[in-house]
Amino acid sequence: MNKIIFFDNESQNLGCCAEQKYHLFLDYAFSKTDYFMLVYVNYYGKGYTKSQKHFRDALSPYKVKTRANPSWPGTLKTACPNTSYKIVFYKTVEEAKLVLKEVSCISAWTRGYPEDLAFFIGNQCWFYSVGHEKIAAVIDATEEDIDFLESIGLAQRKNAYVPKDNYFDAYDELLPEVKK
Repeated sequence: MNKIIFFDNESQNLGCCAEQKYHLFLDYAFSKTDYFMLVYVNYYGKGYTKSQKHFRDALSPYKVKTRANPSWPGTLKTACPNTSYKIVFYKTVEEAKLVLKEVSCISAWTRGYPEDLAFFIGNQCWFYSVGHEKIAAVIDATEEDIDFLESIGLAQRKNAYVPKDNYFDAYDELLPEVKK
């Protein structure tokens, strides 16, 4: 049975992880997954920031699905008054990866930017993050995933564990069928 492994945000300095580690992680994630997700939040109806608009426009050609209900991996229920959410899913293609590499670390995906980067293999969430909390994890991590994350210093094998329930199934998403 595969495990979940949380990124070590203290000793591995996830909050401002080296850009090289982030880029290596993106390369790995794009090689394994079919889709990624970002959340565009319009706080209190004030509109989207310049950075949010930049990423929305740059990633637009790779969009496969958009929805508005305020629930996504890492944040299953949110209720911020007068705030709207656009949860957008994109195809993992090389051009999109270059856009994601415009930020320097996983936790940069927070207020002012699109938030909470996540990756999916088919309909199953493989990785999720909560930028403002500096939380990130690979769900259903294989030995290869754990070896890779440990080798670049984002997680420690000793912290990997088998979940006791199917809580993380709630992070899955119905996405278009992958076209080979």
